Amino acid sequence: MRPVAGLARRIGNLRDDLTVRAGFRHIHGPADVTLAPDQAGVVCLMKDAAWFAGDFLEHHLTLGAAHVVVVDNGSSDATVQIARGFPRVTVLQNPLPAKRHEVRLRAMAARRVLRGGWVMFADADEMAEVPGRLAPLLRYAQGHGFTAVLGQMLDLFAPGPQGASYAEARAACTCYSLGSLTRHPYHDAHGIEFHWFLKDNACPDPGVTHLSGGLRRAVFGENPFLSKHTLVRNIAGVRLMTHPHCASGVRVADVTILLRHYKLAGDWRARDRATVAGKAWDHAEDARRLAAPVAPVAPPDPQAWHGLQALYDEGFLYASPTARAALFSDASSAASPSR
Repeated sequence: MRPVAGLARRIGNLRDDLTVRAGFRHIHGPADVTLAPDQAGVVCLMKDAAWFAGDFLEHHLTLGAAHVVVVDNGSSDATVQIARGFPRVTVLQNPLPAKRHEVRLRAMAARRVLRGGWVMFADADEMAEVPGRLAPLLRYAQGHGFTAVLGQMLDLFAPGPQGASYAEARAACTCYSLGSLTRHPYHDAHGIEFHWFLKDNACPDPGVTHLSGGLRRAVFGENPFLSKHTLVRNIAGVRLMTHPHCASGVRVADVTILLRHYKLAGDWRARDRATVAGKAWDHAEDARRLAAPVAPVAPPDPQAWHGLQALYDEGFLYASPTARAALFSDASSAASPSR
């Protein structure tokens, strides 16, 4: 029965590959972008993300991204129009359900547009931060034979009122919590549900670990996984995304980077209600948050944001001595850009 089941699975995967590939439509921007070895292109899957889109694009282009590929998943708002207004942005449309095809939508879009360099995978409510600038980090990783850099999501929340715009809401989200974190060894077969996708990966530095829990565990009882293979080298033999949180066939760098996560910015309850009603994503956490009492987000151990360096000092982020020497040449190189 196993050979039959395996054949059926392969046939199903091939059918899904062909279906997703045929579903792409080029809407805007260059169709083919060649990246230098120290350049990265960002890939973001968006649906009705107009509230986030402008700030997301501006931030990552300012960070040093050479190009951004927006995969519009059937928006009915101004997401596409906003993306069209930025330089170095390509917009692809594919309305196939992300709940089933999320990994293929992201990975195929990356390989469809980007040649060489690195791919940064980020969600619309995430803002990536690196020590210093992006190019030196990529040169360091490539120079040491690494083909992936792990990102750690940090949920930020507002201790008081938030403004109406995303920029205003982000400015108000000045707190986070590290009290309910669980740290997992990179190849933890018991604590990581997708560990099978990690089996072909090398992680030579045991200081690089996966994280789960955090603020949303403390406040809502969720158990979110916070670690992602955020930066992946775009070369043959590397599978850019095999699970929403990981790539396969990679060698993981001895430094982690930050994904400032603004899931709780603005009217997050309205977004959760829309997500649950639309059934577009397989996120049971959204329903769990909606079931919680309506109250300010207040974990028992709030901490104020003091910049990127503090997160390395506190151990939420990691950098080996070699990485620190190369990437933290002075205090300003580890400071976060403006919020």
